[in-house]
Amino acid sequence: MRRLFIALAALLMSPTLASAETITGTVSYLQRMMLPPDASVEILLQDVSRADAPAKTLVTYRIEAPGAPPYGFAIHYAPEQIDERLSYSLRASVKQGDKLLMTTDTAYPVLTRGAGTEVEMILRMVGGSEETKPDSDFVNTYWKLLTLNGEEVPVANNQREPHVILRSDGNYNATVGCNMILGGYEVSGAKVAFKPGPMTMMACIPPYDSFERDLVQALEAAASFGISGESMELLDPSGGTLATFRAVYF
Repeated sequence: MRRLFIALAALLMSPTLASAETITGTVSYLQRMMLPPDASVEILLQDVSRADAPAKTLVTYRIEAPGAPPYGFAIHYAPEQIDERLSYSLRASVKQGDKLLMTTDTAYPVLTRGAGTEVEMILRMVGGSEETKPDSDFVNTYWKLLTLNGEEVPVANNQREPHVILRSDGNYNATVGCNMILGGYEVSGAKVAFKPGPMTMMACIPPYDSFERDLVQALEAAASFGISGESMELLDPSGGTLATFRAVYF
């Protein structure tokens, strides 16, 4: 998944790029989940000097289609904007359209009054719903395969449902509805590595022959996973989505 970084500077004095200074850092969150593909991360550099007035935004930095955290950023600002007598801080949020999903709930001072130019920020979930389901377990869950490389995987008539099951003994079995694919895996936090094993060798009817190759390649390429409720994504090393799944309970 490609990341598109857009920095929108609301500069008071329109300085040239050559005169810009930089604040760098990362934004992350504690939940073991992936953001929706249409979400964006927004980081604001703000003047927070006046307690009786809203913070004044100097620079807005956006990360579109952010993929897997942490999200690195480099905010350019003009030295002419900064008054050493005033206070400045960073604020971050995650939005899906107009809906606020996450935000920082801690002040992250920068630039003046002893603060620096390097920040590690943590996002917190906003609100919550009684209908929100807890995250399914990665292991010992029947994960129904929904998509491979963005393409829906349908269920073939009179064949197995496409799925993956990761067992607590470090082995897995998977299928798109034709052959059974077996192997092992190693998991550490949200990182995962699949190890190839044997598989049956039946001839698969199109398009399941292609889906089967894609599933084998997706497992070989997977570097991490993200779980949100009963949904799971397998991700490549750059955070791109290889496959999506839904937990099914019988």
